[in-house]
Amino acid sequence: MELKTVRAIVTGASGGIGLATARALAEAGAAHVGLLARSQEKLDAAVESLKGQQSPAKVVPILADVRDPEALKQGFASFVQQAGGLDVLVNNAGVLLAGALLSISFKGISRYSLDDWQTTMDVNLKGVFLCSQLAVEHMVRKRVKGVIVNISSYSRQGRPWQAAYSASKGGVASLTLTLAQELAPYGIRCVAVAPGMVDTSMAQKGSEEFRKKILEHVAVGRLGRPEEVAHAVLFCIENGFFNGRVLELDGGAFG
Repeated sequence: MELKTVRAIVTGASGGIGLATARALAEAGAAHVGLLARSQEKLDAAVESLKGQQSPAKVVPILADVRDPEALKQGFASFVQQAGGLDVLVNNAGVLLAGALLSISFKGISRYSLDDWQTTMDVNLKGVFLCSQLAVEHMVRKRVKGVIVNISSYSRQGRPWQAAYSASKGGVASLTLTLAQELAPYGIRCVAVAPGMVDTSMAQKGSEEFRKKILEHVAVGRLGRPEEVAHAVLFCIENGFFNGRVLELDGGAFG
């Protein structure tokens, strides 16, 4: 798919990988770029940060929580009305609420919060499902041979203290392959990118010791950059033969 004139929505677009992807799409010549986020303040700041670019792209703010079907429905419909259609969806919104399944100390046993588990599943997996469903409906109605790019994670293979996050991102990878097969008759591709630890606010929440320990098992010896993930997303959109697969982008993580 040619990036020029593309009409795209990026979820979780108020910062990090999402904002970097929106910027990369605009710079590549996209006609309309929808920034979907749940914080009005952060969304306004993200839109403002893209205004100075040398790009013909029209930036469309979409205020919605990926867990809210009605808000998403209204947001997608508004974007399609303004842009005339939808070619690309990047499902980037996600949360990481780390914690052990059980923590045992002299105070006794504490369990991973069921609320945190549900929040993780709702944002990371349910959100991908809801947004994909809406995007596909608009694509099929207008006979658009579009692309869905999901952001999974190298943690989908299982990481200590990340049971909920790993399970949700594993689900995203499985959903990607399923949708690729289901949507093939409509000419719609579905792919995923699985970043390792990227230098975003999510990674910065961990301690310096934690990040150092992680980097001991990354061949390139550093965190990824949001712009590098954005570049991988653009590849996924452009390469029409890449479908139903997860692109690893973890700097050579091992162990």
